[in-house]
Amino acid sequence: MQAADHWVFAGTGLQNGDRFGERTLHERVPGGASGHETDKRMPSSPAQTVLLAKGANPDDGGAEMVYFELPGAGGAVFSTGSITYIAALLIDPAVAAITNTVLDRFTS
Repeated sequence: MQAADHWVFAGTGLQNGDRFGERTLHERVPGGASGHETDKRMPSSPAQTVLLAKGANPDDGGAEMVYFELPGAGGAVFSTGSITYIAALLIDPAVAAITNTVLDRFTS
């Protein structure tokens, strides 16, 4: 975790350097919420993209959780960076809390 002060992590108790998303229901792919098919920022990513957390996969393969607000448009993007994130939703309290916070904010 790299941005504990970001609103996405409100109420989780997580601090920079903490690990979360390690517990998962995915049975075939190790790595928890950052399992496989991971996405990361690229040189073409908007400069305002905030890196929230990065998976601990080997060889710098960890997914990046990012947030980006669309200036003047009233919209935003939240990306978990991995297709296995959802497999941790039901059994990892931090993943559940983060998801709840993001959905509450985006739907209010």
